[in-house]
Amino acid sequence: MSGAPELVRPWRGVSPEQRIAERRERLLEAALEVFSARTFRGSKVRDICSEAGLTERYFYESFRNKEALLGALADRIVTDFVAAAAPSIALAATDIDAAIHDGVRDFVASLTDDPRRARILFIESVGVSAAAETKRRAVIASLVEVVRGATEQAFGAWVRDSVEVELIARSLIGAASELLVAYVREELPLDQDELALNISRLFQRGRPILVAMAAERSKNQAGS
Repeated sequence: MSGAPELVRPWRGVSPEQRIAERRERLLEAALEVFSARTFRGSKVRDICSEAGLTERYFYESFRNKEALLGALADRIVTDFVAAAAPSIALAATDIDAAIHDGVRDFVASLTDDPRRARILFIESVGVSAAAETKRRAVIASLVEVVRGATEQAFGAWVRDSVEVELIARSLIGAASELLVAYVREELPLDQDELALNISRLFQRGRPILVAMAAERSKNQAGS
């Protein structure tokens, strides 16, 4: 019948939606390999499809273009490392030292157990386009909120509105990002554990500043 909707049936017990999701996963895995090996700019959609064992038709089923795939891959990497570090970060309310040490360890492991993940997030996603840069800045802002949330658990609700805390968080995230880039580029004579230790030491440096800020705030409140 002309104009009738296409009837799409499950195939071997797998629904069309599941098949689309599985193909999307294959494309994400392929992009991780291709963007790392050939760089984002040096790769083409057909390279990704070849790696995934799919035709370009299936690429455009899930992604508008190569940049959209890069963005989805970066989102996946961020979601994974935030989830990996979340249980340790939750320790901040009772043991800030453990939260920093264990949270950084989990964060670094999530990114460097497979160094391609760090490369995608901190190298290949940089300078792609104005839209991609806006997205990258949003990722940084979300990481600032993770640090702010942990700091709030440890030091109190005043952290939520503190510009100084945001400055500290952005500075530490920037430093950690630079160390991860250097590690992935094999510019540092460190193994994964040493990298995590040095990044955790950076975050520990912020603690005395926060303690002093909390003490000053309490003093001012007592005197008012």
